[in-house]
Amino acid sequence: MVLINGGSGPIEGWMKILPAVSESSSVFSYNRFGVAGSDKPKVSHDGLNIVNTLREALTSVGFEPPFLLVGHSLGGLYAN
Repeated sequence: MVLINGGSGPIEGWMKILPAVSESSSVFSYNRFGVAGSDKPKVSHDGLNIVNTLREALTSVGFEPPFLLVGHSLGGLYAN
């Protein structure tokens, strides 16, 4: 399961459900570049770059498909 936060909402927005969903599934959640204390983006922060960065992050930690994408607010657009 991949949790994608909305707008500028940090990863902490998922903390209320993270323990419960982690009991039945592997879960990946993160702060996108520029959110909370993460580094500022080095390229334009459009949807395509956000999705490509997510793909790179999933690959780098060895998180393999199939994925269940769960997006909150703007994160739903990135999930689509």
